[in-house]
Amino acid sequence: MKCRTLCAVAAFWILPAVVLAQAEVRIDVGAPPPAARVEVQSPAPYPGAVWIAGHWHWEHGAYVWRGGHWARPPGPGYLWVPAEWVRRGGAWYFREGHWRHPEVTVAPAPAPAPVAVYSPQPVADVAVQVAPPAARVEVQPAPPFPTAVWIGGYWAWTGTRYEWVPGTWSAPKPGHAWVAGHWKATPAGWTWVPGHWRHA
Repeated sequence: MKCRTLCAVAAFWILPAVVLAQAEVRIDVGAPPPAARVEVQSPAPYPGAVWIAGHWHWEHGAYVWRGGHWARPPGPGYLWVPAEWVRRGGAWYFREGHWRHPEVTVAPAPAPAPVAVYSPQPVADVAVQVAPPAARVEVQPAPPFPTAVWIGGYWAWTGTRYEWVPGTWSAPKPGHAWVAGHWKATPAGWTWVPGHWRHA
């Protein structure tokens, strides 16, 4: 199995979760990518944020899921074109997701504004009888600024099953450190201990 880059746009500029050039990669494998996973979107971290859906990526000889996340468009009017897999001949071709402007072909390069301080979603205090799955290994996008804090993803209970909530970047909360949430086994079942900001 091998992966060969066939073509790429020469001019590009990368922001966290922002791709302004599209590369097409041929994957010489017979198996198609798995079906896309159902994702639970976390609240938008700031006005104008665009949800970038997760997708399967080819890494080290296997399909690896890259979870969805929120991103800031590189400028007004930009639309996100999702990543996709296309079958041609006997091979699969992968196209990275990218930002597209309907009129401007040369992408501007504005610096992204810091994201907001992350606030965890309120979770009902319930005891779940089924143990949560093992936490997923996430591929972190590049931080939007040097002091950004990574908020790892977690399994959320929807009332009938567990759904994965992808990780995201947060602006730091002055004088605080982020403590990740976790599931705790109790005599009544599994209960969720929410993540929170703790005074450093």
